[in-house]
Amino acid sequence: MKIQLTIVAGALLLATGCEQAKQAKQSYSNLSKLSEAGEEMTASLEKAQSDRAERVKRGDTLSLPYKELQQYLPTDVSGYTAGELKGQSQKMTGMAFSSAERTFTKGPDEEVEVSLIDYNGSNALYEGAAAMMSLGIEQEDDDHIMGPSALKTDGVKGMDTFYKKDGRAEMTLAVGGRFLLTLKATKQQDMALLKSIADDMDLEKLAKL
Repeated sequence: MKIQLTIVAGALLLATGCEQAKQAKQSYSNLSKLSEAGEEMTASLEKAQSDRAERVKRGDTLSLPYKELQQYLPTDVSGYTAGELKGQSQKMTGMAFSSAERTFTKGPDEEVEVSLIDYNGSNALYEGAAAMMSLGIEQEDDDHIMGPSALKTDGVKGMDTFYKKDGRAEMTLAVGGRFLLTLKATKQQDMALLKSIADDMDLEKLAKL
């Protein structure tokens, strides 16, 4: 793929004028980035499938009970009041997952929501989300800024989105080939609060399950 792209780019550069050559070079660069992104997505899918195969060998094919999943949620957020723990476990034909969540509030309109889903019983649902996290998408406009999560925990990849106009912050993390963690906060200046919450959670332990 890369060799073919190099040949095409070379031919274009020889056949066009200066400005057209610049455009051709940019097109080649964009195609190369798409190729790299595709390779990253493929690698992420293969890793998730490999992790799943290992769990199947151990007989670990079910999602954690939601009560157990709740134990991984934060118990407090500085300056906020913790709400009740919530959660559920669901099963249907060919699909099973569990979820846990908690909301923290401060004042009438400030809140932090943390939710954790275990897709161990529905691995296909997880794989698509995890693959998207591996693309490293970066985007910014007048409304929002989006990019890869700054967390440096092994087995964890994610995306951060900050909405400039209303101060909403969102972080979505794929953890250990089976868990999807979502953190949301209102009235923020940046992603710092959500990053600190995620850093305080035992994501490394989750990633090793």
